[in-house]
Amino acid sequence: MSVVQKLGKKRLIIGIIGIIVILLVAVYIAIGIYFQSHFPFHTVINGVDCSGKSVEDVEALITREVEKYQLTITGREGVKDTIGSAQIGLYPEFDGSLQALLKARSGFAWPASLFRETSTELETMVNYDEEKLAEATKGLAFFDAANVKAPEDAHISEYQENKGYEVVPEVEGTTVDEKLLKEALKNSIMNLQSALSLEESDCYQQPSLRSDDAAMTSLVEKLNKCVSTSIIYEFGSDSEKLTGNEIAPWLSVTEDEQVQIDGEAVAAYVKELASRHDTYGMPRNFKTTWGSTVSYSNSYYGWKINQEEEAAKLMADIQEGKQESREPVYSQYGASRNGEDHGGTYVEVNITAQHLYFYKNGSLILDTDFVSGNESKGWSTPSGAYALYYTQKDKTLVGEDYRTPVSFWMPFNGGIGFHDANWRSDFGGNYYKTSGSHGCINMPYSAAKTLFNNIRSGDAVFVYRLSGTESEKARNQDAAAAVDEAIAAIGDVNLGSQPVIASARGAYDALNDQGKGFVKNYDALVNAENVYNSLVQQQQAEEAARAEEEQAKAQAQPVVDAINSIGPVTADKAGVIQNARNAYNALSDKAKGYVSNLSVLIAAEEQLAALQAS
Repeated sequence: MSVVQKLGKKRLIIGIIGIIVILLVAVYIAIGIYFQSHFPFHTVINGVDCSGKSVEDVEALITREVEKYQLTITGREGVKDTIGSAQIGLYPEFDGSLQALLKARSGFAWPASLFRETSTELETMVNYDEEKLAEATKGLAFFDAANVKAPEDAHISEYQENKGYEVVPEVEGTTVDEKLLKEALKNSIMNLQSALSLEESDCYQQPSLRSDDAAMTSLVEKLNKCVSTSIIYEFGSDSEKLTGNEIAPWLSVTEDEQVQIDGEAVAAYVKELASRHDTYGMPRNFKTTWGSTVSYSNSYYGWKINQEEEAAKLMADIQEGKQESREPVYSQYGASRNGEDHGGTYVEVNITAQHLYFYKNGSLILDTDFVSGNESKGWSTPSGAYALYYTQKDKTLVGEDYRTPVSFWMPFNGGIGFHDANWRSDFGGNYYKTSGSHGCINMPYSAAKTLFNNIRSGDAVFVYRLSGTESEKARNQDAAAAVDEAIAAIGDVNLGSQPVIASARGAYDALNDQGKGFVKNYDALVNAENVYNSLVQQQQAEEAARAEEEQAKAQAQPVVDAINSIGPVTADKAGVIQNARNAYNALSDKAKGYVSNLSVLIAAEEQLAALQAS
């Protein structure tokens, strides 16, 4: 092909393109002129398609639409109703708004309408009777009581075993908001819409709380965390399990949407737990080495749950949703949870026998006498079941009237404890009745040392009284005390004391050698016997002297009578006088002392001698 031919073909193509452009421009201008008086493509006014129509056409169209207008309203659960133009007094109303709308648009912008819809709402296109619309609205089926169901908020379910808590979804209900419905009706009518969906128009009253609420979802998670708690309390071979079933009633939700655990309910649960498993403070029986069983109405030994601390720990465990097996928090411990809670290690203190036994792991470690609190002064060692507090070496015991150093101190009941007592030379018996301690258990040094080296804090101590277990030493001491009383009853010795002295002597002689060794005032008995014997001897001597005196008097009386019978002295009375002298001389010296008229005899003898001499 020549160059000329190529140039000719190119000019031809250019010419064709030019013609097409001219035609397109002409078409554009023609259509633009047309749309100067007609609405462009895809024009919707108040719900009416006005594409390519003039103002007059749109007014005629709207008038026809108004005359036959009916709005179908659909609601939930298949409920429907309609409103027609006659019910609401619907009529067209043109005030130049269409003309102004058309004029505001350039017809030559028609190409843009090919690709997008232009929807316009003009309030002055139609109008209605407000009162008729209000009346028609109230009569709609949606306000019939049979069709009205109130909305329900989403909420948290009650606790369900093995499920916990769940969010119960909201119920939308079918309660129409009259105000919103009126607005939707007005909008639909003004746009001559044929259908209105109450659902799509959001005319229903809405639940205030929905299932997707983050706070409620969080609450459910927290509640389920709490009820997922599983605490297995271990009590030796026994156990108790706390699960969500018990926990759920303790839970509530506060106004600020926080999970709250009922502290009083938790405390009550722990208290009940303690009532079933505590042994401290509870009645108990104890089988003694003597074979008898003693009972305690209130024990100060054993397991005791620290209710306050355990309740606090349990609250924290529930908040964390703990799942574990553990013991409760204790404030007091026993030795064993199976069988006897004191286990095989304990001290057994028999106040009546003044004897104790110490068992360690079931074996007898110590068996000794002791001296307990002085009963005569009201310092008796109290019976009871206790736990040893601690052990201390080289302790000085201090009281109101004493300050006593001891080598081994082991308290178990306030200020009462075990300790050595080097100031005592003997233990056991009944020293405690009148010369006991201030309440402590006084022990021989070696026994206290053995106990100190083997006993530990928390070990059980059982103190009791058991009639019939008095020791032989105590019985001998009691018998000796009775002898002491009998000797003391002798009092001042006189000749009438023989029965009392003899009774005391008999009681003393009836004692065995140990009993005699406990008599404190035997010397007083011996002294009383000696005094009595002296009195008897004195009495006997006095009686002998009186008898001798009476005898002397009796012997002297005939001599007195003989002397008195001499009368006037004459020579012939020499024989009478001599007989009186002989009788006097024959008397004992004592009897001679009772001859009161010896001077008469002597005078008679002198007178007789004088007569004979003359």
